[in-house]
Amino acid sequence: MTTPSPYGGMRPFSGVLPLDEALQRIAAVATAVEGQVSVALPDAAGRVLAADVPAPFDVPGFDRSAMDGYAVRTADLVSASEDAPVWLTLAGRARPGAAFGAEVAPGSCVDTATGAPIPAGADAMVMVERTVREGARVRFTRPAGVGDHVSPRANDVREGVVVLRAGDVLTPARIGVAASFGLRALRVRRRPVVALISSGDELLDAAEAEGPPRAGHIYDANRAMLAAICEASGAEVRPLPLVRDTLDAWRAAFDAAEGADLLVCSGGSSVGEQDYGGDILAERGEILFHGIAVKPGKPTAFARVGSQLVLAMPGNPTSCLSNAYVILRPLVRQLAGLPPLPTITREATLTRPLKSPVDRLQFYPVRLDGDHAVPVFKGSGDVTSLSDADGYVEVPIGVAQVDAGTRVVVRLY
Repeated sequence: MTTPSPYGGMRPFSGVLPLDEALQRIAAVATAVEGQVSVALPDAAGRVLAADVPAPFDVPGFDRSAMDGYAVRTADLVSASEDAPVWLTLAGRARPGAAFGAEVAPGSCVDTATGAPIPAGADAMVMVERTVREGARVRFTRPAGVGDHVSPRANDVREGVVVLRAGDVLTPARIGVAASFGLRALRVRRRPVVALISSGDELLDAAEAEGPPRAGHIYDANRAMLAAICEASGAEVRPLPLVRDTLDAWRAAFDAAEGADLLVCSGGSSVGEQDYGGDILAERGEILFHGIAVKPGKPTAFARVGSQLVLAMPGNPTSCLSNAYVILRPLVRQLAGLPPLPTITREATLTRPLKSPVDRLQFYPVRLDGDHAVPVFKGSGDVTSLSDADGYVEVPIGVAQVDAGTRVVVRLY
């Protein structure tokens, strides 16, 4: 049973912001969460490094050969020429992981593979293509310079030099760097905790019901959609039970969300008699805005309750998910310390006209079919509007219609 709002009937928005201003207000208060944890290297992909990582030792830790050939003493080859070749005695071999265990004596050389340690006493490498081997002797026909084809110790990085920096996102290449130093774990920023609420007397939880919903009821889709977006954006998600249309239920839900860095509410953010999102935000915290000049998603609100941020979005699945892509995803990434996602766009030809309210920026979902953008929006409550979409077209404020055949920019999800 619904409970009328104590604040009285329909409550119009106090002010509707342009999207850019709303995003600026969010960015001004959404800072990366504090705290760090240690994670094993196999679990570190995509996490944000919390502290600089200095090289614990030189890389390489020894002079090594940059090619297959012979380690030599350059003094032995000073007179080498085509007319007067120098023959050196083959003293042994060096391979990666199997060093030559003695010093190269005058008049000798060592068969040395790429990556193998340069034997003591040798000061250059001569590539195998410039030599001729006959039994235990090797012929050289030109002098060698000190350091030829030798990768010196610490040529890649010297001990103590920072190789990974705090704030770096741990890509496969950066994890490879950590692994190359034998590191088994890294200190990373903790993930922001995002609590999720879906509200409405009509909602059913699939964990508590099964089969077709009875008349007037629908299964909640929003928590699952929002959880997927938040987890992909670097958050730890805490779904909360469905919230019924009473102010007490909302209060209990906010109590249950205590400790989360961000509370995301779907439903209850509009201005109807049963919409308590604005009421509870006004009661408990500071509303930073309520209402954005966009379609879908006008009833979106953003607030601060103590140290917790709250984003309240419409309950209609299409409106909710559209706003999640545009507003929630960058907000969660900012809390996680992740960089903004690059905007990926495609140009395409619109297959049918789009109508739009002139006072709002509209996000219109489209499916790409070759070089064509096919509108797929059905209605705010139809989640398949977005499941069929590859991205959306923005219809700016002041534009009432975009005609079929127009070349449009599709922003991919």
